[in-house]
Amino acid sequence: MKFYRIYQILSISICFFDYVTLNELFIRKNNEPDLFQDKTIIIHEYKTQFRLICIKKCLLFYTTCQYFQFNKSKNDCKIYNSIEKKYFFGKNDIYQREKLLPRVLFLNGTFLDQDQLSNMSIIINLSRNELSQIGPFAFEKCNQTQILDLSFNNLTKLYSKSFYGMVKLNTLNLSFNQISQLESDVFAGLPLLTNLDLKNNNLRFIGGNTFYNLPQLQSLYLEFNQIESIEKYAFKNLEKIKKIYLKNNNLKSLEPIFFNLSSFNFLDVSLNQIKIVHNDAFKSLNKLISVDISFNQISELNADTLNGAYNLEKLVISFNQIKKIDSNFFNKFPRLKFLELSNNNLSFIEPDIFIGLAKLEILKLFNCNLISLDLNSLVNLKVLHLGVNKIKYFSQNLTSLTYLVLNSNPLDNLTYPLINSQNSKLGFLSIFNCKLKFIDFDLLRNFLYLKSLVIARNFLTLNNETFENFNMLSEVTIDKDDAARFKPLYPNISFIENKI
Repeated sequence: MKFYRIYQILSISICFFDYVTLNELFIRKNNEPDLFQDKTIIIHEYKTQFRLICIKKCLLFYTTCQYFQFNKSKNDCKIYNSIEKKYFFGKNDIYQREKLLPRVLFLNGTFLDQDQLSNMSIIINLSRNELSQIGPFAFEKCNQTQILDLSFNNLTKLYSKSFYGMVKLNTLNLSFNQISQLESDVFAGLPLLTNLDLKNNNLRFIGGNTFYNLPQLQSLYLEFNQIESIEKYAFKNLEKIKKIYLKNNNLKSLEPIFFNLSSFNFLDVSLNQIKIVHNDAFKSLNKLISVDISFNQISELNADTLNGAYNLEKLVISFNQIKKIDSNFFNKFPRLKFLELSNNNLSFIEPDIFIGLAKLEILKLFNCNLISLDLNSLVNLKVLHLGVNKIKYFSQNLTSLTYLVLNSNPLDNLTYPLINSQNSKLGFLSIFNCKLKFIDFDLLRNFLYLKSLVIARNFLTLNNETFENFNMLSEVTIDKDDAARFKPLYPNISFIENKI
């Protein structure tokens, strides 16, 4: 049974009544209380015929009153600061003061009130303290605090205006709690907040006003929750926001939820269950530089997917179920430098799908069922991962390439130049497990900058002259028996034994 303050009966001032009406609640405990202490402390006894008068007495003791006991037959009211477990058993007339007080409460029943908190420094660190609850206005007097760390506690709900009054706060860490509810206005009154960390909690829903009126917020961490739904305007008008982390949640789709984010440049929605990316999800996000949407369930990238993110420089869409990419998809990303599409089924994409990505420097296409592709237009490509595909022939004009991985492709015989430009800058080459029976090592000697070579797990017969006349070769990964043979022959080359 719950009792709220009743204005007509309690003879307390209107101003005080208005405040406590919003923030006070008493619950009769039919079982043991949510919190009990090591001993029972009675702070006041009073004779009255009315339970509401007993409630009034409790309120007059401010935060000292934690419970009251009302015995109607004896006209008896007792006010308690704490109650031990054995004292509570067998009684059904004890009321627990519910959690909405301006204080920070610990699991053992102790608490810090406003005055105690206000005496703390510019940095308040309450991490790993078994905090169970923060009441509204608890930090109202902490108007000089800049950093508040409440991580690794037992918070389950954040009440409205819990941090009200912290006008200089710039960093708030609430990570690694059990928070499942955020009341509206919970972050009200934080005009300088720049970093808000809510990762590793139990949030399922983000309301439209949750982050309202945080004009300086730059980084928002919401990863490793259970978020299934985000209201349309949850991130609206966060004009200074730069990074939003939504990794490892339960989002099924990516809807248009980003509005008027003029500084927004980083989004991580990896490790969700996203099947659909709405065509307008990225509309007007022309400052966005990096998007990670890996480990989802996307099956197609159409011409309008990611429309609006025209200045994107990094895109990660690996570990999805992509089978189709529109031939015009990449045309809208002329600034793209990093692209990862690994672990998708791209066997049916057009070989020249990447034409137009002239600024691309890193391309990762590991395990994509690729048979062939044309990369000759990627004049600035430096790093290329093509391991675990079905490529039988690879020869490209990639002058800028410095790092090439072709592991586990059925190359069979290498009698042609992998890089057919004369000024190749290739410094690392891995052709591990490519079923190679023959390599023309003169072709590899043409790579004047080659330092590291991986050729283990093939069917090669190597003679003692194999590694002669390489210009800069300093490291070779080969099978165990070959490594033992070549180490004394080439003391300037480090031969690494393959252990796979």
